[in-house]
Amino acid sequence: MSTETIRALRAGRHGIAYAAPRRYFRREIALTFDDGPSSEWTPQILDLLREHGARATFFLLGCSIAGREAILTRAVDDGHELANHAFSHTDPALLSDEELRAELTRTAALVEAVVGTRPRHFRPPYADTDFRVADVARSAGCERTVLRSIDPADWREPDPDAIADQILAEARRGSIVCLHDALPPDGAGTPSRQPTVDALTRVVPELARRRYRLVTVGELLAWNRR
Repeated sequence: MSTETIRALRAGRHGIAYAAPRRYFRREIALTFDDGPSSEWTPQILDLLREHGARATFFLLGCSIAGREAILTRAVDDGHELANHAFSHTDPALLSDEELRAELTRTAALVEAVVGTRPRHFRPPYADTDFRVADVARSAGCERTVLRSIDPADWREPDPDAIADQILAEARRGSIVCLHDALPPDGAGTPSRQPTVDALTRVVPELARRRYRLVTVGELLAWNRR
């Protein structure tokens, strides 16, 4: 058994997912977006996904929701999944169990107040975790802690072609792609997410040409789908 397989099995016991298991032969990939919603870039991404009949998962920051509730409603109406990225974008490793649980439940309550359901999935800010963080997330109602298998570091990459090239080079069945549709509260990285939007104008149609379906994380990881 490979080291990668052992890591995945250990992580799975704590609800951690990097990608869909290779036994899934469906030609599906999950695009995911962190740090939103934003008023500028999230609507552009929603427009593009709608144009191509694609779905995605948006990992929301609780502190970014106020004033952008209509974007959440539109995302759900378009068939996308809303997920939890905590409230303040603080590294979970720096938070106690109680502080992390409060960040997750606060964000979940905000999402539920807008769309009527609570997020099922969590991605830690900085997309890194340990078993403690994942176990706290489970205790706060998040079924899975979702990391990524493709990371083009779009938050710091100003070249749309570089972002697109990496995604397309690494795309495989079951991939989870980590992208960003907003700036974090500290403004780290490039000052715009327009490169991400522009990269998607290549990525989305090209993945469709390769006969991949773009689905939500929930759909990608579901056990009972054919």
